[in-house]
Amino acid sequence: MDPSRPLFATLAAAFALVLVLPAQDPEATPAGRTRYLGRDIAQTMHWTGAAWLLRATRETEENGAALHRWLAVTAGQTVCDFGCGNGYHTLPLARAVGTSGRAYGIELQPQYLAMLRKRAEAAGLRNIIGVEATVDDPKLPPASCDLVLMVDVYHELSHPLRVMQRVRNALRPGGRLVLVEFRAEDPDVPIKPEHKLSKAQMLREMASHGFRCIDEHDGLPWQHVMAFEPAADDVRLVARETMRGALRAAAAGDRRVLAPFLAADVPLKDPPAPAMPLALRAGPDGSLRADIGGRAFLLTTDAEGRSFVMPAAATPWRRPHGSTRTFHAMHTGTGGGPVAAQAELVGDLGFDGLAWGLDDLAAARRACEQRGLDVASAYAVLTLPEIADDADAPTALAASLAPLQAAIADLAGGPGQLWLAMRHERAMRRDPAGDRAALAALQALLPAARSRGVAIALYPHHGFWLETVDDALRLLAAIDDPLAGVCFNLCHHLRTEGGDPALALRRAASRLLAVTINGADRHGRDWATLIRPLDEGDLDLRGLLATLDAIGFHGPIALQGFGLSLPARDHLARSMAEWRRAQAPPPDARR
Repeated sequence: MDPSRPLFATLAAAFALVLVLPAQDPEATPAGRTRYLGRDIAQTMHWTGAAWLLRATRETEENGAALHRWLAVTAGQTVCDFGCGNGYHTLPLARAVGTSGRAYGIELQPQYLAMLRKRAEAAGLRNIIGVEATVDDPKLPPASCDLVLMVDVYHELSHPLRVMQRVRNALRPGGRLVLVEFRAEDPDVPIKPEHKLSKAQMLREMASHGFRCIDEHDGLPWQHVMAFEPAADDVRLVARETMRGALRAAAAGDRRVLAPFLAADVPLKDPPAPAMPLALRAGPDGSLRADIGGRAFLLTTDAEGRSFVMPAAATPWRRPHGSTRTFHAMHTGTGGGPVAAQAELVGDLGFDGLAWGLDDLAAARRACEQRGLDVASAYAVLTLPEIADDADAPTALAASLAPLQAAIADLAGGPGQLWLAMRHERAMRRDPAGDRAALAALQALLPAARSRGVAIALYPHHGFWLETVDDALRLLAAIDDPLAGVCFNLCHHLRTEGGDPALALRRAASRLLAVTINGADRHGRDWATLIRPLDEGDLDLRGLLATLDAIGFHGPIALQGFGLSLPARDHLARSMAEWRRAQAPPPDARR
């Protein structure tokens, strides 16, 4: 027997175990990270360099007075100078918040804190609280700060994920994080490269920590200043922040600032206005696309996790199911149960995502975006009150509009639409007497929709006050807003009006925002015959799609599945198979 055999076997087993063990989180080690999102992390400045922080030229080079004017700290606030050193910024912050406020000075090195105490005592300031931090914990109390200021310190964090999560937890509601960093785009700033950050990198990294940019100040000689607030849970936050930053840089006309946002040296000519609402949607190749003001952009990610922008061809993507249109499954037919399970189901079957309702909307969007899908819509039913006078409209509508306003906020930054069905307390079906309340509701909703880039599609529904496409078009003529349109619903059209849906689609063409379809018997009388899987019934799906092509409609299409008794996976798979068949050229066209 070979005596080396057991040792060899043991070593081989140990090596195999190492191969399958997950890599250790560098932030679980004292040393932390050396790189983050493609950036080398700089070494922390040692306390023996303290004199440089109070150098005679610092005010000329950094203009701290201008920074503090911009910060506009007020008496009574609680502020934090994170990485305070010997207090260059801590002391003016403490003066600004006054005796009724507090100023935390956070430092890793106790020698700096001793210097800060001496300077505070000499200045007669008793509202400064020095805190000795660790590499992964600033030791700030939760919800304690109105402002956390980080001047030329973030780039030195060896544990950025852990530290910034604690900073986020330390902010009060409405609190700000302000980052000040030397400009990496400017070769004339005489600072080592690892101690500089570009705007693009600042936005990417802060978004990776769950912060979105709310303001920026370009008035300092050498440094960028950007203010951030905690963002809602947003899977695409990094991509959205990168795109917004690129648009702002392009609009400002500074190519040096713009360049780090771009995947290649391709200029963004005539960029859309940076304030224009942004919506990103998933592409079939895993990338994200933004269509803004008639321009198309792609958001890509490199091997180190950095997001970049590049111009894209305006031509629509061809989806894996064969269409350039997106095809979503309405939640009425996805079987219920956990939101994540419904998103997984439709993704497995090849749909582009879900058309949802109001309940659990944020969770549905998150579940879809985690899988590279989209939420196409949020369906809601609004019961309109009787309004005697226009002055009474806001009060009468306020409570009923609150859930819709919340849904618009949940859809911001994505491709989703609010699909709005309308009942009325008094007016009969199709009666123009209900128009006053409907128009008041739309006028109240549109400002929020406009600011968030969310379209409102009126949803004609059998038996409701808003019952037909023509009812919707009557309201839309009075509104005349490009963000207000109509969602054509095949099953409701067939039950209410019957006849060829092509006629109604042509009438709605200029205001058509979305379409819902299903298999159906064209002369059916009840929902059992009017809502079927796509491979059942005598409706000509291929002809319906040809009509949409003819009127120039390229918006989302959703599959209605209300009331189907089949298991969700079964009827959804059948409908997807029929959808794919309808995208292929007819047999006689292949010859």
